[in-house]
Amino acid sequence: MKSMKSIKYLVGFIGFIIIAIIAAFIFFEKIDNGYVGVRYSMSGGVKDNTLSQGVKFVGLDKVTQYPIRLQTIQAKDVSVSTSDGKKTTVDVKYDYKVDSTNASKMYKEFGNITSEDIENGWLKSKLQKEAREVYSKYSLLDVLSGKSSEVEAALLDSYSKSVEPKGFVVEDVTVGVPEVDAETQKSIDSIIRAGQENEKAKLDAETAKTNADSQAYAKIKSAEAEKEANKKLSESITPELIKLKEAEARLKHGWVEVQTGEAIVNKE
Repeated sequence: MKSMKSIKYLVGFIGFIIIAIIAAFIFFEKIDNGYVGVRYSMSGGVKDNTLSQGVKFVGLDKVTQYPIRLQTIQAKDVSVSTSDGKKTTVDVKYDYKVDSTNASKMYKEFGNITSEDIENGWLKSKLQKEAREVYSKYSLLDVLSGKSSEVEAALLDSYSKSVEPKGFVVEDVTVGVPEVDAETQKSIDSIIRAGQENEKAKLDAETAKTNADSQAYAKIKSAEAEKEANKKLSESITPELIKLKEAEARLKHGWVEVQTGEAIVNKE
């Protein structure tokens, strides 16, 4: 008899645990780290107060989570056309997050769909549209050369402004190298090579001019030094010095002047 009661208690306890587990899955929602939850009630609609990370009691409400920390999205093969009529594709990587204050508004706009669905749908569509408009203002050579950073900055500006009203914040955009056909690549290589040769010619000309200027400068400084030396030498020659040098020369060559009356006789 006691064993039957024990079995009943055990079965009841197990049943209670099962019910508690089921209730936890039904009535509680775990909001992931870096996300915010939006509650939707069948009776009251969307609730403006969002749920922060952690396990929350939501009853029978439905919860949709949106990322409020940066998410990196890689969009492959975005089709664009440049101002010179070249059609190509580029890979675009961008970082975005959801403005937590607009999460409820976003739910009202997009309905009960996940952030991944929005990334693959609306966000991708907006990126495609803005990329086409930006690239249509640049030639393919511009994109492949010195204006690539300018193109990225322009796409970041236009894309972030286009999605901001819906509650999305785009903080960075990185664009890959456009795909080009063999003939176009050959033309680009020729243009780049011609530019490199032109730069080399300019550098050679500047080097030659620098060398000529250096030589001219050296000659001027040498002439100035010689002039200064001659000036100092001229200033140092006095009548006394001349007489001294004459006396030294006469002594060295073995002759002197002897004055007898009015005549001067040189004796060796």
